[in-house]
Amino acid sequence: MKKSWASVQKFMKANNPKKDLFGAIIEKHYPLIIKELEKAIFFTDKKGDIIFVNEEAAKLFNITVEKFFEFKDISNLWKATWITTGKSDLVPFEKTPFQQALQTGESQAETFVLLFENGKNRYVRFESMPLFEKNESAPFAVVTSLADIAKRKKITGESRTKDTLFSSFINQTPNLLWMVDEEAYLIFANPSFYHYFGLSEKDLNKKLTELVPAIVADSLYEDHLQVLETGEALKKEQKVKWADGSNLSFLIHIFPITGLNDKKMLGGHAVPLADKYAIEKQLREANEQLLNLSRAASNAIWEWDMRTGQIFRNEPLLDMIGYPIENTKGLAWWLHRIHPEDRDRVSDKVKHTAEKKQLSWEDSYRFKCADGSYKHIRDRGFVIYENDLPVKMVGSLQDVTDIKELQTKLTEEKMRRQKEISETVIQVQEKERTRIGHELHDNVNQILTSVKLFLEMLHPVTQEEIEIKNKSSDYIVQAIEEIRKLSRELVVPQLKGRTLVESIRTLIEDIHISNVMKIHFTHDHENDLLSPAKKLTLFRIIQEQLKNILKYSKASEVNIYLHCKNEEVTLSIKDNGIGFDPKKTYRGVGLASIHERTRFYNGEADIQTAAGQGCLLTVTIPVED
Repeated sequence: MKKSWASVQKFMKANNPKKDLFGAIIEKHYPLIIKELEKAIFFTDKKGDIIFVNEEAAKLFNITVEKFFEFKDISNLWKATWITTGKSDLVPFEKTPFQQALQTGESQAETFVLLFENGKNRYVRFESMPLFEKNESAPFAVVTSLADIAKRKKITGESRTKDTLFSSFINQTPNLLWMVDEEAYLIFANPSFYHYFGLSEKDLNKKLTELVPAIVADSLYEDHLQVLETGEALKKEQKVKWADGSNLSFLIHIFPITGLNDKKMLGGHAVPLADKYAIEKQLREANEQLLNLSRAASNAIWEWDMRTGQIFRNEPLLDMIGYPIENTKGLAWWLHRIHPEDRDRVSDKVKHTAEKKQLSWEDSYRFKCADGSYKHIRDRGFVIYENDLPVKMVGSLQDVTDIKELQTKLTEEKMRRQKEISETVIQVQEKERTRIGHELHDNVNQILTSVKLFLEMLHPVTQEEIEIKNKSSDYIVQAIEEIRKLSRELVVPQLKGRTLVESIRTLIEDIHISNVMKIHFTHDHENDLLSPAKKLTLFRIIQEQLKNILKYSKASEVNIYLHCKNEEVTLSIKDNGIGFDPKKTYRGVGLASIHERTRFYNGEADIQTAAGQGCLLTVTIPVED
């Protein structure tokens, strides 16, 4: 703000007890005083006494102007009132910039920290300039300007931020901006203006009428004159007809600007409306078309605006899920009603599609409808991108509940048929085993028995013949016994007439007769709930595992546990034999048979063993099919 010479003299005399000395200064250094008057300043003479101080400077020192002039010697004020430090040490009065300027005759500048009695401090920049009389080499006074560094940095930072934001806006706005002087010379234009008319910064300071097409210049000429004459801004929509016959519409703002030295200038702002209207028309037509299609289509259709979060759902979709339109909301509402087991998978798939810039996604999940039931839904979405960013997703839903139920029934029926076939195969196998067992016992053993009788009828003469007869008889007896044991294993145990526990005990007693290995059997009575087929399966597993133990383990003790708990039957067989390394041992027919029989009833078989640590077989089978 400019100050007149009369106002400066009045201000100086009203605030300066040493007005006579200061009068000479303001007469000779008026331009300097006018320049610095808006700042915090004070003047000191060659003794260091205060000649003048303004209110801004007094505020920085945390005292009033009147208090300043109460001090006859500013050095006392400096030492007694403030604690002043530089980069590290206290600053004596002789080292202050205004005293250094008096001593050296050169301008001085330094930043100090002023510590006040109330405990607050302030960073202040001192810039001192010596004042000289004509033909004098030593200064007779010093003017010092002060600045609060923190305040200056804040103001500067805010100013830079505003400048950066303003510059970014000017450079990136798609609208046309320009500025001309009263003679129509182009003073300023933004990048959109240059690009639209094929110009560059080299065209500045040229007549606007020479830069833009004549038809555009002519349409704006009268508007520019009107704003210059009236000084009032003008806003209007202007249509321009191009040489090719096409029309272009602008929304134009023209407004006056006061430049340097009160020079008149005009600013302009134009928004091309043709593209805008065309896009709006296309959008309206597209929305109407989409709305009509969504009403006519029987499919459930949805549209998600990824920028606003709003989702449109058509009537068939709402009918499918049973919710009224006022109760349906955004994506979070929808995801919350997806079955918990499917929710994360669907959410991750949608997120992954957008992040990887894929065009579509597809998934099936269970959705909770308004009546509390879950429907199986097939969902498919297509992503729309603008400037390589996903802005919209459009998709359709299909209720596949009936298809899912049919697939489930077909799967269950297939499994039932497979189970029936497998049971038939097992029954046939067991029947064939029984037939072979009976055949061995009734026919082969009868033949061997007859051979043994015929052998007894022989009367050898020599000792060698007697030994041959005895060995032959022993081998026949051994063969008969092996066939008898094999036939017992092959023949289906008569479980219908006795319980599974009784059959297992009979098996154990038979082993005890011919072997010294001790077998301990622990059980409960819940296993009587099992079907005959499952009882036979468990018996065969025990039979097979005991056979393996007798043949390979060299065990002296075996523990068998048969328990029913939590609707499952658990069988465990543990021996103290030599064990084996399961990674190095081939799974033979016996172990393979155990696993196959267990899997047939949706059970699990697990073998825990190691060399020298025995073996533990655990089989679990559900009670119900």
